[in-house]
Amino acid sequence: MQFKKGFTLIELMIVIVVMAVIAAIAYPNYTQYMERRDLAIARQEALRIAAELERFKSKNFSYKGFDASYLYAYTGTDNDGNPIPASYYNKTNGQLLLPVGSTSTTAKYTLTLVSNNTGHKPLTFATDSDGKETADSASVNGLGWVMSVQRAKDSSGDPKQPRNYDLLLNSAGLRCMTKVKDTVTGYVNCGTTDSEVW
Repeated sequence: MQFKKGFTLIELMIVIVVMAVIAAIAYPNYTQYMERRDLAIARQEALRIAAELERFKSKNFSYKGFDASYLYAYTGTDNDGNPIPASYYNKTNGQLLLPVGSTSTTAKYTLTLVSNNTGHKPLTFATDSDGKETADSASVNGLGWVMSVQRAKDSSGDPKQPRNYDLLLNSAGLRCMTKVKDTVTGYVNCGTTDSEVW
């Protein structure tokens, strides 16, 4: 009788079941790790901009005119393929997609920096085609700022990472985060449900 080496069907099924159990345990841990990493990146960039804001105010005695474009500058290309200076930070609306360099479809967070006075307009000094300051820019007093860092949303308007946090911080020292969507859009606080200080 000749001896043949191989696996039985039962042995293969046991291996598949064991692999499925390991994957079921590992995948949630991996996604939780990725969410914590995304939150850490968002916090890091928010604190980086906050530090630059304070440096800007110490030189200019106001936050008005702050533009974070220099922090996120890169060399882009125009329609003819020529190199041009560009920035991931959008100074017209005060927004930055995170992680830095991501697009609207791949972003995990959207950081928005605005003035803390009524209307919450961007801090940058804006002019019209005649070189005069725009009405929106003129309404910014430059005495304070507020920054929201919101989770990116899917097509239905829900956060892509529902277990993660939105962040809010301002020039008065407020630092809070919440799991409740759209709470930080009011630029006041993080609400009373599922929120904490950081």
